[in-house]
Amino acid sequence: MEHEMKESLPKTWDKTKRVYEISYINGKKEIWKDITARECLTKYESMDPHGNGLKLREIVGKELQLLRVVDSGKK
Repeated sequence: MEHEMKESLPKTWDKTKRVYEISYINGKKEIWKDITARECLTKYESMDPHGNGLKLREIVGKELQLLRVVDSGKK
């Protein structure tokens, strides 16, 4: 998982709710919304304990804004 450290504490200590995308080997993608970094890593590790090719990334910036606009349009 790629991220920048802005403080001396790792991101897993941060309780901010974030949005993550998990990509499966077969191309399927899943969005996890309103989840802390620690919850996300715990869930990810339980899904892929042996490193079978799942990819995890945090959705930020313009991509996150676009996702929120699309979600608000669905309501």
